[in-house]
Amino acid sequence: MIDIDVLGQLIPNPLTMITQLCSTLVLFLLMKKFLWNSVKNFMDVRSEKMQSDLSASEQARQDAFSDRQRAMEQLNEASGKAEDIVSAAVKQAKDEKASILAQADHEAEAVRKKAHEQIEAERNAMYRDLQNEMVEVAMAAAGKLIGERDGEELDRQAIDAFIKETEAHGH
Repeated sequence: MIDIDVLGQLIPNPLTMITQLCSTLVLFLLMKKFLWNSVKNFMDVRSEKMQSDLSASEQARQDAFSDRQRAMEQLNEASGKAEDIVSAAVKQAKDEKASILAQADHEAEAVRKKAHEQIEAERNAMYRDLQNEMVEVAMAAAGKLIGERDGEELDRQAIDAFIKETEAHGH
């Protein structure tokens, strides 16, 4: 069987341990002397870069928020202007409608008045013609009655002739 010294393997040699500690101390001192400033500068630059990136991102967020606010204000202003334009157009359309309706009413009234006057003129002309016709018929009837008074038979014939003449003029 193989003989392994487990205890010797677990506990390090004191001389090796002191040598390793000294070499680690020397490495630490060398690093501190030569590398510490450059690593610290690198870390400072990196920290400043991160801080400036954070500041830039915060500034960008603020700018975006202010741009959004301006855009909302412009949108509200444009919406208000659009409403003003629409209401002005509606008002103008209503005014034009009222003007057109008033003009149409005026023209319709003028046409009605002219038609009424024309109807009155035609009615008066018709009454004059009717009166003239009645006078002519009455004169003709009187002339026939006066001229043919010879007898009762002749009177009946004159009345029948008068009725036939009035019927002929009536249709």
